[in-house]
Amino acid sequence: MPINLPNNFLCTATTAVFDEPIPIDFQHLAQPGLPELLLEQLSAHRFLVTTSVVTSTVSAEHSISFVETLFKVPVNLGGRDFLFPVVTYVDHEYSLVRGYLMGFNKLLTPKRQDADPLALVFADHDLDFRAAAEDPSPTPQLPPEQDYPMLLWTDYSVGPARSHGFMTLDIDAYCRRQVRSLAAERAVQTVSGHKVTISQLYVIEDTFTIRDVLPVLAQETEDRS
Repeated sequence: MPINLPNNFLCTATTAVFDEPIPIDFQHLAQPGLPELLLEQLSAHRFLVTTSVVTSTVSAEHSISFVETLFKVPVNLGGRDFLFPVVTYVDHEYSLVRGYLMGFNKLLTPKRQDADPLALVFADHDLDFRAAAEDPSPTPQLPPEQDYPMLLWTDYSVGPARSHGFMTLDIDAYCRRQVRSLAAERAVQTVSGHKVTISQLYVIEDTFTIRDVLPVLAQETEDRS
């Protein structure tokens, strides 16, 4: 089965926002070789964890369904705000390969056929994003990081497939179909072995197309990596 962009996505993404008094260090979860100017920003008071249930195309003729959980840290590069996905746990090998080529640090986890995708225990994480109730507010207030562009890092050279530097996603036809604020059944979670507390929980249903990845700050990347 080929992997050819552009790919279309249909997602239901549940995101927990954490705002901790003591920073959580995510450096040990980052891919090897990450530039120091980014690595030094990965000890963070504030971060987001998103579990997405996704159906996407991988080519014009083929599609896949998968569940993935992303650990995302707000960072700044060249005076611009980004959201950096430090690590992503995904249960489909085609999503893993596609993600790696685009610049995601993806790790494969086994499929859990009958398990609730919002309750996850793996590595040194213990997450449960199931909701006790929905916020009746008609227009939930989303955190500013929700609209930050994603910052990615690629560094590979295998035959004709080569990429090096900071990238961001080229997204087209974005449609946010629904947004709901939630109250978590369990506020206290475990991230990287640390007890942390959800400050906000929400779910977004959306569709979009990833057309490509685009270089970010090419000159700065070249000078400092």
